[in-house]
Amino acid sequence: MDLRNWYGTPGQGICCDDWADDNFDHVGLNFIGGGTMYVYGERRPLAAVNAVQNPGGPNWGSAWKKNLINSVDRTNSAYMQRSTFPYEGNYLDLDPTTKDPLGNPVIRITASFRENEERISLFVGEKMREWYMAAGAVQVTGNGLVRAGSAMGNSTHAYGGTRMGKNPETNVLNEWGLSHEVPNLAIAGGSVMGTSGARNPTLTLQALAWRTAERIARNWKSIVR
Repeated sequence: MDLRNWYGTPGQGICCDDWADDNFDHVGLNFIGGGTMYVYGERRPLAAVNAVQNPGGPNWGSAWKKNLINSVDRTNSAYMQRSTFPYEGNYLDLDPTTKDPLGNPVIRITASFRENEERISLFVGEKMREWYMAAGAVQVTGNGLVRAGSAMGNSTHAYGGTRMGKNPETNVLNEWGLSHEVPNLAIAGGSVMGTSGARNPTLTLQALAWRTAERIARNWKSIVR
């Protein structure tokens, strides 16, 4: 069956959040949180070439091209956005050796997935397999957690680094998004969030930004110094 993945944009894909965060009963499960499943609705030529899996078959030449023509619109890909929680062992600091072009130390990221994220991925990954098989797929393969060695892989949604909280010893910003240490500094962005949920963060970030802006506007004389 041809899927016609050439039409539409990622925003026209299909999202299923039945197993996102606390949308479902966790009784008997060994994790907290969950994940959103998202199926793409777009495929560009180079992405299509990479999407065609041919285990054990040719990966170049005329036989590969023939397989590509026959299979390119009969495959599809999906990904999950999973809850990821803050851990004491995940942190940012200044790299002791590497510097930017101006001579300043760059940020060093130390972070890894833990058992909870592994368990979410296994659970939601199985739901994704069932999703595809119910839609008529004949084979489903998965990649598991995206990693860079033992660390987390890159993500389009970056969180953390200037966490909010009342204690200046453990947080960069106060509960209103204002710096504990630097006068007149407010931060509105993903860095204020220490936890990643199973949904896109845009609306939450907008709400936090409006909240900080409103706090400044209403308390201008006492905040600005």
